[in-house]
Amino acid sequence: MAYLENILDRFKEVYEKDRAKYIPKWVASWSYQDKKQTKYEGDLPQDFYQFNGAEDFRKWFHWQFSVDRPDYFKDPRLEQWQELSRAFDQRIFAKHNLEFPDVKTYDAVVGRNNAQDYLLTHLYPVPDRYKIKRVLDFGAGFGRQANLWTQLNDDLVMVSMDAIPKSYCLQHFYYSQAEYPLYEYAEDPDNFSLNLDQKGIYHLPTWRLDLLPDNSFDMVLCVQVLPELGGKLVRHMIENFYRILKPGGALYLRDNDEAWKPANKMNLNHYLPDHGFDLEFRAHVVNKEDILGMPRIWRKKDPKVMASRVRTQKQKLRDLAWEADALSQGRLRKLYKKFF
Repeated sequence: MAYLENILDRFKEVYEKDRAKYIPKWVASWSYQDKKQTKYEGDLPQDFYQFNGAEDFRKWFHWQFSVDRPDYFKDPRLEQWQELSRAFDQRIFAKHNLEFPDVKTYDAVVGRNNAQDYLLTHLYPVPDRYKIKRVLDFGAGFGRQANLWTQLNDDLVMVSMDAIPKSYCLQHFYYSQAEYPLYEYAEDPDNFSLNLDQKGIYHLPTWRLDLLPDNSFDMVLCVQVLPELGGKLVRHMIENFYRILKPGGALYLRDNDEAWKPANKMNLNHYLPDHGFDLEFRAHVVNKEDILGMPRIWRKKDPKVMASRVRTQKQKLRDLAWEADALSQGRLRKLYKKFF
């Protein structure tokens, strides 16, 4: 669909329409920014509840250049994906007469960041039942994950959710530039539907989690988002991530983990195992030195997998018999063979 020039007005209308039914105050707040009231230096975003079109996209985009993106990977695919990412963003900058950053700097920051996330979510083989076809990108920033995900997957269903006006509008701006079907909730909320069998980017506000079916997603992406939200909202989202993920579905986290928690004191390393998730991958690296943001993959516990880790009663009895035979120095086995 075409970019909606009045996307901020549409978002505000939707917010007012949905507020009584769907929106507790804590769902539509960004705890970190709301509490800090930070004024950033230089030509960076300031007011997160307004949107000024392509110029705001340029500012948010350049926000990423304020932090180094170290890289310990030596995977040859990264350079290819950085080039793919760059070409995608260059088209957007050219279309809106924006000055594109220095190519070398882009590749070392934005391109690298995009390529790292895509590589980490596809780092090792998984059974076919865990292949990624349906993705939720929660707290998607300006929507950068759609860059490589839509280019490298022909039949992807990507759902993107946010509740902050500027970021929601930026995502709509970015997604509307992609050569991929876009279904925008704010355009026509009464007739919006989520068809998980039809490829596309489905963009909707966080408070419409009710539109996401149970046991239907293969992966949830949460990059640099959960530590910046209030604890009540994080618990609400974890509960819904568990609900919407298929058994064995993945929750990809990349943030500063326990090292930086500006908006809540939750320890997800303790909370997630107690709420249905199993840690599959955690990089043993130094955050901000080897990579920016500690990557982890948690999976919604698959009953079949969990059952396979537990010894059956038959296995326990067999093990007891082997132990008894060992203690008798093999005499029990000899007697068994003699009489049976």
